[in-house]
Amino acid sequence: MAVHHHLLRRGLAGGSPLSPLRGLFLVSQELGRRQASSAAAGDAAAELRGAREDVRQLLKDKHCHPILVRLGWHDSGTYDKNISEWPKCGGANGSLRFEIELKHAANAGLVNALKLVQTIKDKYAGVTYADLFQLASATAIEEAGGPKIPMIYGRVDVSAPEQCPPEGRLPAAGPPSPAEHLREVFYRMGLNDKEIVALSGAHTLGRSRPERSGWGKPETKYTKNGPGATGGQSWTSQWLKFDNSYFKDVKERRDEDLLVLPTDAVLFEDPSFKIYAERYAEDQDTFFEDYAEAHAKLSNLGSKFDPPKGISLD
Repeated sequence: MAVHHHLLRRGLAGGSPLSPLRGLFLVSQELGRRQASSAAAGDAAAELRGAREDVRQLLKDKHCHPILVRLGWHDSGTYDKNISEWPKCGGANGSLRFEIELKHAANAGLVNALKLVQTIKDKYAGVTYADLFQLASATAIEEAGGPKIPMIYGRVDVSAPEQCPPEGRLPAAGPPSPAEHLREVFYRMGLNDKEIVALSGAHTLGRSRPERSGWGKPETKYTKNGPGATGGQSWTSQWLKFDNSYFKDVKERRDEDLLVLPTDAVLFEDPSFKIYAERYAEDQDTFFEDYAEAHAKLSNLGSKFDPPKGISLD
């Protein structure tokens, strides 16, 4: 009844008093709007849950966990905390669906990921690309044995390719000063050293393909038979399993068939990075906890949410 009394006191305009009947009418209008908004959020959550189930099935069928993680990361990883205007700030806004951004060098091969999720987007029209990319990424981590990511949804999509971020905001694999480069890119996003190292641990999944990135071997004993498309060089022997083996393998460097990029090696060379890398190599639970937090933070960068507080599925 608080809304009712408030409306009765306010009047319609200019402070004129409301009749009780008119007041009740406005109260019912307000409650109707709230119920409609709540119903819309419920419908959105139902669509998102349906999309999540379809992503899980896609992962079972295609073993595409690594490229879906990359799809989510590369949509959100363009964020610049120094730009306040949306969507100029970049981030998780669905801009990666446009050809101009897919053609950025760092996004080589991601057109294949877009094709994989497009059928799910077509089925669930109410799910935005921005949400679908982040949903696919988080679900891929979880389905590969990784931690549960505390995700929220309701991201708004950009509407035109003119709103895509400029090229050059994503990290490179072999910069002249790897530690400096990682900090330049991730600090720009508002992330810190712990989050840089934790997120680097996602390289426990996937392979580098020389034809896309210029890094890695064409194939190794771990990748020559797939699953999925064959070839490339992985960071770990079980490159579809999310665990802390990336940190162990980078530290030990005992297997020439496993990839170690300059930006991987520096995690055990830089004094600040090394604290976290050593910890994660020893303690998978701590890695999972820090990773889940960092992944969720990355997934929200530059996002505009509708409803403003987002939608939780769990």
